[in-house]
Amino acid sequence: MTIVSLDNVSKSFGGQELFTGVSLALDGHDHAVLVGRNGSGKTTLLRMMAGGVHADSGRVSRARGRRVWLHEQTPELTRDRPVRDYLMEAFAELLDLEAAVRAAEQRLAAFDEHDPDLTTAMKDYQRLQHRFELAGGYHYRADLEGVLAGLGLPASLLDRPLLSTSGGELTRVTLARALLADADLLLLDEPTNHLDIDSVEWLEQYLLDYPKAYVLVTHDRRLLERVGSRVLALEHGVVASIGGDFATYVRERAAAGDAGARRYEQDKEKIAQLQRFYDRFHAKKLKAKQAKAKLTQIERIRRDMQAPHRDARRLHLGLPQPAPSARVVLEMKTPAVTVGTGDASHALVRRVDVVIERGEKVALLGPNGSGKTTLAETIVGLRTLAEGVAYLGHNVRLAYFSQQGRELDEDATALETVLPLTGHDEQVARGLLGRFLFSADEVHKTVAQLSGGERSRLRLLALLTGDANFLVLDEPTNHLDVDSVEALAAALADYTGTVLLITHDRHLIDSVATRVLEIHDDRLVNHLSAERYWEARAARREVAGDEAAPLAATSAGVATASPHGATAARAGGATKAGATAPGARRAGGAAKAGAPAAASASRSKEDAEEARRRRARQRALEADILRTEKQLGDIDARLADPHTYDDRAGAAALAAEREQAEARLEELYGSWDEIAE
Repeated sequence: MTIVSLDNVSKSFGGQELFTGVSLALDGHDHAVLVGRNGSGKTTLLRMMAGGVHADSGRVSRARGRRVWLHEQTPELTRDRPVRDYLMEAFAELLDLEAAVRAAEQRLAAFDEHDPDLTTAMKDYQRLQHRFELAGGYHYRADLEGVLAGLGLPASLLDRPLLSTSGGELTRVTLARALLADADLLLLDEPTNHLDIDSVEWLEQYLLDYPKAYVLVTHDRRLLERVGSRVLALEHGVVASIGGDFATYVRERAAAGDAGARRYEQDKEKIAQLQRFYDRFHAKKLKAKQAKAKLTQIERIRRDMQAPHRDARRLHLGLPQPAPSARVVLEMKTPAVTVGTGDASHALVRRVDVVIERGEKVALLGPNGSGKTTLAETIVGLRTLAEGVAYLGHNVRLAYFSQQGRELDEDATALETVLPLTGHDEQVARGLLGRFLFSADEVHKTVAQLSGGERSRLRLLALLTGDANFLVLDEPTNHLDVDSVEALAAALADYTGTVLLITHDRHLIDSVATRVLEIHDDRLVNHLSAERYWEARAARREVAGDEAAPLAATSAGVATASPHGATAARAGGATKAGATAPGARRAGGAAKAGAPAAASASRSKEDAEEARRRRARQRALEADILRTEKQLGDIDARLADPHTYDDRAGAAALAAEREQAEARLEELYGSWDEIAE
């Protein structure tokens, strides 16, 4: 079923045409990646699909009753509330259904076991429970915990005011809400910004398992290559839909570009040949008619020929090769890198003993919150060491690209920012800005007016145009497009200076890093290459998986925080890993009871005594069912409490108790269904 369709849609902003004549349809199982340069209109296209932006012309249609959810690259929120309440908005329909189930439970509890309406009320309750279970109602709290853990967000964040979170935390919180929404079409605009490598890999698996449709915009080359079975390429104002993965699209685009360039050169050569014939023979009486025909051929070729697209908006870094520094660029030794002061101080990284030498490209990696940025700020001198020493070698000239981007003057224009770097030569400054994708008009934008991508490009320009020979880069790829990340990777790989790079981009790590420093369990681990880092990481995961297996076996039935805990149940079935609903066995119980019930119907009419005994048995079963349902409700409430899992043995025992109660309830419903038939 088509969820969103665009028919001949066009859109312009500020007199600039973003795209025109766009026609495409997204069905319920599309896993698509949307690619295109910064400024081409990808975000606008996503907002149009979500209904937040209207087309200038054409038609956008969304299927009625289908949920479309957009995760914005830079969320703008003005209404404050606890993070927990904000995230629970993703479960709005489910919470309404849960309230209906609880109300039905209260009505059942008020019934006398002899009430003639009890049977009808119980069947209504069963139907509600079944709907609630199929919607994932018995594990949505575990889903919430799993998504928070996957995105590297602590449970303590739930009780904080939403607007008190940092920019990175807010982006991950809004991403968590989008993933929890169980959308029929999920629109993700640069979701990997502010994620660490663990979270990017978790998101990758989540998307691979996602049972419904999504459109993903990301600059992460590895993520693009591993998810998505369809590519929507927004190039030169049109959207091309290509079946297959991103790697196939890249190969086909390159092949098509080469073929187009060859055809163009062949056409130019053909025109030159025809022109030479005309020039030679048009004045000769016997050849004039034939020569004139060549002009007609030339016009026809010119009319049909297509010049290959030359992407003038491609980032050209061209890093200047700096004067060399001393062999030792950085030496740092300290018992601990800490944050806070006095009693409030907290050690992030312990026993730091680092030497970085000239020409090395070192990737500094680790989970969010492990201390990467703090360590970088200490190296560049923005923080002081409580103990130990850190110094730069002779003739080291350092330049720092901070994640927050505070080094730019918000009131200065792009041109004013660059002029001091060029000796106030405006022509050179404009040329540099053009290489970094700023048009003649855009150079007069103030920093405050720049988009995320424009700001990142301007910061890179200011950083790379100088004479630094030691670059400290903290997440430089945020807000860049794929081609710009490729350009940055190529420039850094060719750079003869020294680089310390903090990034979550796996492709960039493999392309640039000659060594990896990893913060793991508050220690700095040295890996002699990116390959050895990935090997060590994989080995740790294997060991962690082996250790978790016995616990999983003894804790069957305890709600789990899997990378995609919602998938199985939301696809139409209950999972054994989560707290399952009593209503899960309705269909099975009825099926088991069908044969004896049919046999009973074929027998002769029961005598009055037998009917009385059956009614008494039914009332007794109903009373037992009510008691067992209440017992399960109490257990579910305890399993839903996160503090329950502080005691793993207790949680496992509680899960075992729930299994026993569930089995008992299965038997009771089977017997009740048989008598009711």
